[in-house]
Amino acid sequence: MNSYKRIIPCIFIRQGKAVKWFDHYEILAEDVVQLAEQYSEAGADELVFLDITATHEARSTVVDLA
Repeated sequence: MNSYKRIIPCIFIRQGKAVKWFDHYEILAEDVVQLAEQYSEAGADELVFLDITATHEARSTVVDLA
């Protein structure tokens, strides 16, 4: 059995910016693509983009990032 562990970061996107949140939002990166490139260069196997305000704002997700 392969014991390789995959690294799959999830980038939460709010209003076009990468964020983290607990009791408030904190911007991690203004440029989501640049952040994704950093994860890729660091060895990420895949990336997940989660547009956390798309449903609330009644719009489709930001497909351009893919």
